[in-house]
Amino acid sequence: MTMIMDGKSVKLLYAIFTLLMHLKLALGFISGVGDGNVWCVERERQALLEFKKGLIDDNNRLSSWGSEDAKKNCCSWEGVQCSYQTGHVLKLDLQAWDNPTLRGKISPSLIELHHLSYLSLSSNDFNQSQFPKFITSLTNLKHLDLDYANLTGPIPSHLGNLTRLQYLDLGLNDFNIVENLEWLSHLVSIQYLDLNYLTLNVTNDWLKVVSCLPKLSVLYLADCDLPPITPSSLKDINSTKSLTDLVLSENPRITSSIFPWLFNSSTNLAYLDLSSNQLQGSIPNAFGNMNSLELLILYDNRLEGHIPKSFGDICTLSTLALSENNFDGQIPSSMGSLTQLMTLELNNNSFSGELPLVPAKLHYVEIYALAREYIIWEDTNMDRGKNVLIDHS
Repeated sequence: MTMIMDGKSVKLLYAIFTLLMHLKLALGFISGVGDGNVWCVERERQALLEFKKGLIDDNNRLSSWGSEDAKKNCCSWEGVQCSYQTGHVLKLDLQAWDNPTLRGKISPSLIELHHLSYLSLSSNDFNQSQFPKFITSLTNLKHLDLDYANLTGPIPSHLGNLTRLQYLDLGLNDFNIVENLEWLSHLVSIQYLDLNYLTLNVTNDWLKVVSCLPKLSVLYLADCDLPPITPSSLKDINSTKSLTDLVLSENPRITSSIFPWLFNSSTNLAYLDLSSNQLQGSIPNAFGNMNSLELLILYDNRLEGHIPKSFGDICTLSTLALSENNFDGQIPSSMGSLTQLMTLELNNNSFSGELPLVPAKLHYVEIYALAREYIIWEDTNMDRGKNVLIDHS
């Protein structure tokens, strides 16, 4: 007997079939986690064992890695995650921020992990090893973290091949002077970029490159000796609309010439740290238009004049640090409207007058060189949200 189904029945059966397939995959995922049914690819297991041979593991962090029968499935090894469908290694996370440090060399055997999308070896000690060039061939990488890993040598320009990268952290290493950042312009998917403490003193293209990264959200370039920004150079630079976090602190050649680019950039900027630079002159009123700012760090510069009243318009501000500048005059009463403000640092300036009415959420303020010196903090013995103001005059 032939059964004829109408279009609705076919669609219903297809929907049921799709649901069952998803359910099967989900059950397989759960089973793989619990009973070790997922087995890694032998070639990749051997690559990981070769990588282990190059390491000194003083604390036996990799004790689960081995050739014994009970340890043959590398998908169950410390720091390793595999695909539940194929068994390929997708993630290798051996960062040591909160784990024992590994020492030694990074074996090129990891090039066999063709499906690897996540690699973190940060905070280990690779003993001044050269940057592992084979990493530039791992084109499925989306997350690469080699921060504070005691690496040296040049950063290969072929890193630009990793066009799927969304997260890149190379900070706190001893790499050679970086001569240009053109390779960065190929990382069109990058969202998080940390090059803190790398020497970028001749990378005159740095601002142009980071401004053309369409998805860049977080940028850390602290203590990089960045070249100065000239007004003429800004003519050929696009503003960036995606930034939420920007740290350019401890770059003594960064001056107030960065302000035009900054104010023409993302309105989503929430964290801005320009401390310990050479910002000079008065603070532009345009800061008041940055209505997503939560933390504004401008301490240790050469800024002067009054705090602009427009600061009272940054209603999202929770931390404001303006200490160690040359400000004077009274603190504007508009600061009292910053209802989210919790930390205020204005010490080592030349303010006069009294402290305006402070928001109820403020739990720490340090202001010297007023008619009085104030420190305020939350008293845990009082009702939540109440503050104690101590007069240190």
